[in-house]
Amino acid sequence: MAGINDTTSFYNGHGSPSLFWELTICQSLAEQGSPYQAALRRPQPYGGLLAGFLVQELGLRANWSVVEVGGGTGALMAALLAEVPLTDLTMVDISPLFTARQRAALAGRGSFRFVTADAVQHFSASGRVVDLVISNENIGDFPTVTGIQRGELEAAVRPGGDAASPLGQVAEIVRRYRLPLGDAPERFHFNLGAVRYLEALAPVARRVFLSEHSCDPVLPEPYRFLPLPAGDGYPREIPLKGHSEYTVHFGHLARVAAALGYRVRRGHLAGLVGLRTDPGLQAMARTRTTFSETTELVHEFCGHVAEYQWMTLENTDPPGPNRRER
Repeated sequence: MAGINDTTSFYNGHGSPSLFWELTICQSLAEQGSPYQAALRRPQPYGGLLAGFLVQELGLRANWSVVEVGGGTGALMAALLAEVPLTDLTMVDISPLFTARQRAALAGRGSFRFVTADAVQHFSASGRVVDLVISNENIGDFPTVTGIQRGELEAAVRPGGDAASPLGQVAEIVRRYRLPLGDAPERFHFNLGAVRYLEALAPVARRVFLSEHSCDPVLPEPYRFLPLPAGDGYPREIPLKGHSEYTVHFGHLARVAAALGYRVRRGHLAGLVGLRTDPGLQAMARTRTTFSETTELVHEFCGHVAEYQWMTLENTDPPGPNRRER
């Protein structure tokens, strides 16, 4: 029978959340001089790299209204502000601990808003149209329906099923967005929370940046040397300290976002961060033998970044009923 993976209690105070029990790309590259930056053509904190990407890709300007969801320790935004000094910033995080860390990291940078709340509930209730939402390395933590049997889902799609159950909600989403599941294995997982998140963003977010571990990455030509884990193309569990997260099916999210009115672009995070492609880096990425600490760290970093995708969504005229123009 299908279940659901929900990390809410872990992050909202009942667990001991710490980004140092998992290797996030942002945290690995957070500090200038981090040994993980040896993998980059232009060593720089992740938030600075993302700032340049958002300026080029979406036209980010300092006077935009920006919301970062799940900002962790605040490292991303601290580095981004050094490149683009935002004046209208809201940090939304479900974790009181991380909200406090963000306040400390951004102290003295401006009069920003800090909101401790579930992101879907926040955007569903706020009604405020914003220029950009940044959601970096966190949608894999959103609720995922696990252990779905194809036969069960096919039965749930028929009239008379329990529409409120997690399986019923997945069935409704599959119907509404015509998601193709012909390649799904007999038992698979589905990123229900990530879809609900996009539905909450569509009325109020002009632009969205997403990044996460993906289950359907496509390595572009310069990065085909990166090692990819074996998989069936559908979300897989990533066990972590005190909780699990799941990789994200970006193909499903792209289809949902397009149906919600967004222009969708997808790419690989290796290109965003400027991963090196020289023979030395390729050797470090492939080797399982530790020749040095740098080799070990670069190998570890390449193994993680290989799965990461980014996605940008753009609709400069979202249909929010309670929108307030700037």
